[in-house]
This record gives sequence, structure tokens and C-alpha cells, in this order.
Amino acid sequence: MISIQVYSPGSLALVILMAFICREEATGQALQLTMDLSSRSSLYPSLNCSLDHSLISMDTVASLSISGPRPYSKKGDLEVLASISKWDTTPTLLNGLDDNIADVTGFFSSENNKSELVVSWKLPIQRLSQDYKCSAHGTDVEGETIASYEKITVDTQELLSVNACNEDKLDLLLSRIDDLITNSSSKVEENFKTQTTNMDRRLQNVESLLKKQGESIEKNLQPMGNLQQTGTDTNSFLLDLQKSVTRLQQTLDLQAFAIKRLEAHFTFDFSESFRGKNYFMSKTAATFNIARADATCVAYGGYLVELDDMEELKFVSSFVRQTGRGGHIFTGANDLAQEGIFVYYHSKKPVPTTLWIPGEPNNDRSGEDCVHIQDRLNDTPCGQKGRYVCESQ
Repeated sequence: MISIQVYSPGSLALVILMAFICREEATGQALQLTMDLSSRSSLYPSLNCSLDHSLISMDTVASLSISGPRPYSKKGDLEVLASISKWDTTPTLLNGLDDNIADVTGFFSSENNKSELVVSWKLPIQRLSQDYKCSAHGTDVEGETIASYEKITVDTQELLSVNACNEDKLDLLLSRIDDLITNSSSKVEENFKTQTTNMDRRLQNVESLLKKQGESIEKNLQPMGNLQQTGTDTNSFLLDLQKSVTRLQQTLDLQAFAIKRLEAHFTFDFSESFRGKNYFMSKTAATFNIARADATCVAYGGYLVELDDMEELKFVSSFVRQTGRGGHIFTGANDLAQEGIFVYYHSKKPVPTTLWIPGEPNNDRSGEDCVHIQDRLNDTPCGQKGRYVCESQ
């Protein structure tokens, strides 16, 4: 089965669009074709060419392509815009198109009987009526080259009228979003001011305590001139002085820890304790750098998480879900030192093989040297955007 999807905003666009897109089947076509329509943007459409290998009469499918006019073209000539094949499963833009003009995504998988190619325009289309074609190329059981295609015609003038109908609703929605952002920003600012005030109060308490301890030390030093030069009196004085210094250091350490903990709550989400360990995950998604992430964990008393068994993996996965923060969640596992040998960044211990998703690690796109959590572990490129989890004893 091959289908092409043209996206346009609003559910109403689905009904209207089906009325003015004309389907033309090629004579002697080798495929059973259907057409599905969804919604996105009329002047910046996305074309979805999908193939069900199990329903096609070809013995072998070699490639999938989308043809049509370029978005800035005033002619109706069909050019091959993008393609994907069994030999090169990375979708490619063709005929002078680049990522300033369009995005291309897709996959080619004859084993799973599914392949897909999607072209999304970044420039508005110019013509009022445009043809697009989705083609599959391959061979029959006798080795002869064959091709099948699905062709559609899109009337962009009708799409513009649909957009006009939904413009007021979109403006209202954007206005509500602006209000929500404004209200949220005010609450965050108010909360930050409260936390800052509390921190200032704690610092003032520390300064006051330091002053009192300093006065106490001076008071203890005054009798020193009157001490008899005996070992007993000198040792007793030094012992009392050492106790005062120790108490002062303990107080300073506790205050520093409290301040550090307060700062950490602006940066991390914290878990409950598990087997004597605590876990904390960065709140903000950013380009992952394993060395910088581990250094941040160390600064807050921990290190990048090291999952020892399935029970610990389940606990950390549950904690991540409870935060409600999605995207890539990185661990300390990596094979940066030796390709294919995954160890933890902090301890250099090997990653247990039982924790991987079946079939992983596979270095699928080459350079998948870091590891993130998907209920189980999966290797992925280090430079992707995401969050990371630290653990502390």
C-alpha cells in the first residue's frame, strides 16, 4: 500500500481537502494505492509517501521517491524531490533542494514491510494547482524492472480559504498561550525572590555565628599569657581550642551544605532514597557533554548514574516518569575509550548486559557512544539534546 498525506491546519481542512484533491492511478500500476489526508499548513505542506511491502506485487522493492515541482517553481514540471532506497536508508533531498528549502525524514525496512518518505516544505508553494507523485521502483520475480506510483493534484487556492476560516481561532489560542506564559513567569519570579530572601537570611545567620565563635576564640586566647608553663595546662588549653575550631567547622559545613542543597533544587529534580542512594535529574534539556555533566554531578555531591541491576533501572525509570520531563535521559554509560566496550564514566565499571534493550547496543547511526534510558538502555550519539541523572551515596 502506498499513501500520500498533505497536511493543512484544522480538522475542517480534512473534509474540504478531500473534496478538491484528484486521484489519478497509473495504468498497469504494480501497487495497491490509497490516499490519507491529515492537517498541518497549507502553504508549507508535508508530503508523506508510505509503502506496505506486503501488499505490493513486486518481488523486490529497491527504492521509494517523491516527485513534484519545487516550492518556488512557477512551472508544473515534476522533478524527483527526495528518495530513499534499500542500499541507502538515509533519506536524501535531490535536484538542488537543501535543508533551507525542505526537511526530509523517513525509513526503508523491507523486513518489517513498512517504508516511508516525508518531505516538509520550508518555503511557500507558488502555483494554484500542483501535481505530486509517490513512486516505488523494483523488480518482479523474473528480474524485470518495474515501477508503480500514486499521483495527486493539490489546489492551494482552496487551502488558503480554509486557513482564513481558522485564523481567528489561531489568534485566540496564541493569545491564551501568551497569558499563560506571562502568569507562569510572574510566579517563577516571585518564588525565586522568596528563595533568595531565605538564602540571605541563612547567610546572615552564618555571619552572626562566625562572629560569636571568633569572640569565643579571642576569649580563650586571653588567658594564654597567664598560663603556667606546664604540659598539663597547655594541653588542656589546646584541647579546648581544638574543640571550638571543630564545632565551628561543623557548623560551617552544615550551613554550606544547606545552601548548596537550596541551589540544587533550582537545577535538579530529586528522588526518594533507594538502597542508600539518592538520584537527581537535571531540569533543563541541553546538548549533552558527558564530562561537563559528570563534573556538575560531582559539584553537588554525586556522579553520573551507574545502573547496577534491573531493580535499580526500574526505580530510576519510575523516578524519571514521575518528573514528567521527556526526551533523552542520559546515564554515565559510554564507549568513548574503546568502541563497543561500554563502561561507566565515573567508576569505569562495565555496563551489565542484562540492562540493554534487545538488539542494543548496535551503533546504528555510527558514533552512538553514549547511553540513554528507554525503560531499558539504548546507545545514542553523545551530542544530542537531553537531560541527565546523577546519583549520590
